[in-house]
Amino acid sequence: MKKVLLAGAALMLVSGIASTASAAAVEPGVKITGDARVRAWYMSEEYGGTFGNDDRYDSKTDMDSRVRVNIAGTAAGGAYAKVRLRVMEGLMGDSDKDTVPFSDSNSNLWADQAYVGIPFTDQFTLEIGKYRSTYGPLGTTYNFAYDDVNLTGFRGIVKMGDVEINPFVEWMEEAQSDTTTDDDKYADNDEMRFGAHVKAKLNKDWTLGGMLGYQTDARDGVVDSFEANEGFFGTLYANGKSGQFGLVGEFAVTDGDLNGMNSWLNDGSGKEFYTLDSKTGAAKLNTDIDEIGSDDTGFGGYVFPNYQIDKLNIGLNLGFTDGGFVPDRAFGFVMVGSSDNSKITDYMIGKGGDWMWGGLVTSYQISESLKLTGNIVYAEIDAWTEEGEGPRGAWAASNPTKLEDNDLALDSAWELSAVLQYTISKGADVYFSAGYLSPEFADSDLEDDAAFGALTRFELKF
Repeated sequence: MKKVLLAGAALMLVSGIASTASAAAVEPGVKITGDARVRAWYMSEEYGGTFGNDDRYDSKTDMDSRVRVNIAGTAAGGAYAKVRLRVMEGLMGDSDKDTVPFSDSNSNLWADQAYVGIPFTDQFTLEIGKYRSTYGPLGTTYNFAYDDVNLTGFRGIVKMGDVEINPFVEWMEEAQSDTTTDDDKYADNDEMRFGAHVKAKLNKDWTLGGMLGYQTDARDGVVDSFEANEGFFGTLYANGKSGQFGLVGEFAVTDGDLNGMNSWLNDGSGKEFYTLDSKTGAAKLNTDIDEIGSDDTGFGGYVFPNYQIDKLNIGLNLGFTDGGFVPDRAFGFVMVGSSDNSKITDYMIGKGGDWMWGGLVTSYQISESLKLTGNIVYAEIDAWTEEGEGPRGAWAASNPTKLEDNDLALDSAWELSAVLQYTISKGADVYFSAGYLSPEFADSDLEDDAAFGALTRFELKF
């Protein structure tokens, strides 16, 4: 009932705007674009689930591939529908087998976006459905706090000159589709997110932006120990340049119960449910584990001042996390952070403790088609020693009281890495990455052996 009233109110609002609008006629039709990626990488034996222990995996090489197809259909009045299909994402697996049937739940063809857009005026467009949002100073897969987040709901695109406003109402968990507990399904106990993002272009060189939101969580179900993932969150960011000097930076805050909400951690409700083994038919008890949230308000931020000298750019990436805050997976370097781009990442920034880091980042445009970037990074970490200091996912035991229960917390780490980007042709690039990570673990029983990785990534846009 709550969703019906909310949707009705939103449509009444936009219908009022539409009554005075005159949408410009456009040529109707369908447009297809897309992108593809193939990655091959090597990891030394220090990687894997036993990183830091005597019982290590061997070194390994792997490969994966992905093709995404964007389909956009536009009506004569300017309204549009967009779908993004993803094909064959993940490790190559058993290459001698045919792909699974489309009807199988493990199909390698699915859609991660499906929404409609309705332009009521030249200044206001409403998008409804399943979409992805990036709010930050950089392009998708590079931002600190809120990057390429998978969402379902309503969002507006309000343009007033050089200012864009994006109000949103979104469902993070929809209890009506929850099959684990009837109490939630019938009570319609949803987890919802409300807020707005604002971005202003001050001039051709400087952009400022920010986001403020609130998340509610009514998924109480029948679990006495349920801890709601709700509270405020927000970001402020800037991106610009003045002559040869450039600056990018962002500061973010999340309520303690939301720490880790932007890092693909499991947003479970703590409920227990049974599944059947597909081969044996045996029942297995599962727990919908909630890895998000901690005791303290989380803070994090970074600044990246840089200076351009002809074809050389020299920058210093300085940042911190505190109180359990975890940056988006997109943010980072080669060996720490940035798992959206660097498959050989060995440790996520913000994992296991409160971080402070400094990274010297130097890029040189060797030619029109060739660019080299080098990183020297040092991180100092104050490891969480008690449950509640960091997101719930940082703790392996149910009632941890010692450092060993914090998943491989670091005390410090050095990274030395490089990325070579070569443009093969327009729309086709190849990246060669290599990195060396020297860790020091907070637990003295773990071995501080360094890890090495190398990656080749082909990217194509069409």
